[in-house]
Amino acid sequence: MTIHKSASPAIAHALHNKSALGNKELAVLRGPTSPAKQAAEMKATLNNMKSQMEGLKAQLQDLKSRQAHHGDGFSTHHGHGCFGPRRDNWQPKDLGAMVEMNKLNQTSGPIGADQFADSIEAAVGDLDGQAASSEYRAVADWAANNRERLTPEARKVMDIYSKYAALSQARGESGIPQGDFKKMLAEMRDVGDASAKKALAHLDSKTHGGTVSGQDMARAIRNGTADHDGQAGGAELKEFEKWAARNQSRLSPEAKEVLDVYRKHTKAAQAQGRTGLTDAETAAMNRELRQVGAGDVSARKATEALDKQNGPISGEDLTQAIKEGISDTDGHSTTSELREFEKWAARNESRLTPEAREVLKTYQHAARKAGPEGMTQKETEAMFKKMEGFKTFHDSSMRDALEGLDAKQGPISGSDLTAAIEKGAGDLDGNAAGTEFTDTMKWARMNYDRLTPEAKKVVDTYEKYATRAQAHGSTGIDQKDFNRMINEMKFISTPRPTRSMFYAA
Repeated sequence: MTIHKSASPAIAHALHNKSALGNKELAVLRGPTSPAKQAAEMKATLNNMKSQMEGLKAQLQDLKSRQAHHGDGFSTHHGHGCFGPRRDNWQPKDLGAMVEMNKLNQTSGPIGADQFADSIEAAVGDLDGQAASSEYRAVADWAANNRERLTPEARKVMDIYSKYAALSQARGESGIPQGDFKKMLAEMRDVGDASAKKALAHLDSKTHGGTVSGQDMARAIRNGTADHDGQAGGAELKEFEKWAARNQSRLSPEAKEVLDVYRKHTKAAQAQGRTGLTDAETAAMNRELRQVGAGDVSARKATEALDKQNGPISGEDLTQAIKEGISDTDGHSTTSELREFEKWAARNESRLTPEAREVLKTYQHAARKAGPEGMTQKETEAMFKKMEGFKTFHDSSMRDALEGLDAKQGPISGSDLTAAIEKGAGDLDGNAAGTEFTDTMKWARMNYDRLTPEAKKVVDTYEKYATRAQAHGSTGIDQKDFNRMINEMKFISTPRPTRSMFYAA
């Protein structure tokens, strides 16, 4: 280069001497960089050089072909974009792809496989024939500069894209044919989440294709979401959902509840635009997973039904609840189901009748004898036969009538109790002054606080007529006396009309 004589000496000095910027100044302009980022940039540069070499080889091959056939080399293949021989392997970054990559810059936290695959599809899906050239360069450079944000699965997605882009470049194509493009996206979508897949594989190996308990499912979710990659509500959730859809018949009621807990917590995060859970949210979810997973759905539903009853729990009540609670044949009658009933009994100790306590002891004894594998059908039948001996109420018709009072909310009025006695003792079985009377008195003692003053008078009336019959050696009440008793009870139960009072002036 020749410098005009009239040019400024300063200009000549700047052109012929070393750069005015030293290493420190250049470092400031380049900005801070970490060893990991430098390694990523070096890897991206090497990949780009490799791609360029492949492109040069393809161009040389094409030149030889053009010399042999004197063709113009223009291709109009029906692929993903228009492609042909490239005179220059270097391509500027595609603006549309850069815009899509910039959208990722507006997000925070790790970027998972599905999110990155979506961005790649949006960046290169415009059919302009640049998926293996300028669009690829925009995506690859962004991935290299943001490698620390990409999850291991997202990096696999980038590797898949690089593989298909290299294949197209080796053929001298600037785009990826539509067929290859679809295959590439399918491979990307199939990457999934490594930690979730590993946890589910372990779950399959542990259960050997059998029933999955709530504890098994809870443990798998804890392990599958423990990698802090921000995908508990994203790629990891999708892996568990896919697995659950394939294994629906293997899921115990408890396992299904555990999955519902997982869905509930991730749905809350998704509502805030997040695919990950915070440490506090993860801890709260895991606590609930352990609690639900360790329980038993059928037993819990049975004890919840007992909670809806008012007053004391009879031996019959608890026996029926246990029958319903262990009827699901899930093999947990001596483990999680027993624990549910024991926890419920501890919370409701004051409500248990002496007979109900004997029923629970019978269950515990049979469970200990059977062991953790559960009771056989024969052992279960023997247990229930023994439980039937611990009846709080012995007359079936009176028990049914009294259970109707148990279902009633609030105080028991005189009319309520009269109707129950008329129904329970009016079956002409000769026990109105025997077992039916005994059952009514026992129920009244257990529920005395619920009786209104009129209801207490009804109890006294029943006692008067029943003891009179017993004095004559009868367990029944004569029909005429029974009708007279019911009428007296109804009279007692009916509130007296208020008399009008007149005062002399």
